[in-house]
Amino acid sequence: MNVFDKFLMGDTAGINWCFENRHFIERLDENGLTREFVMDCLYNEEPISWEHIEKEKYAAVFKAPPSKDYKEIRVVMACSGNSIDLVTVMRNNETTTSRQNRQYQSQKKKNIETT
Repeated sequence: MNVFDKFLMGDTAGINWCFENRHFIERLDENGLTREFVMDCLYNEEPISWEHIEKEKYAAVFKAPPSKDYKEIRVVMACSGNSIDLVTVMRNNETTTSRQNRQYQSQKKKNIETT
């Protein structure tokens, strides 16, 4: 069982969470969301849906705040060991760009793609 499975089962207490990703913080501001709202969703709400995006990256969909003109938010998480790093947050109908995906690749993988 990986750390995302623990999250889905509601065992959030033992997970090392990282909310300090610069892109994640910028996207909170762009969408008018607070860190506390996202934390409350992650710790206390069951996701509406979730998906495995790639090897260690997952997305979970939650209900948006009532004040928003959209219904759902999508939180993208990178999972490794016992840690979950919040990569980005967006309206559920948005998609991640290749620049966003590339930003979180290892330097080794970036070097392989550019040669």
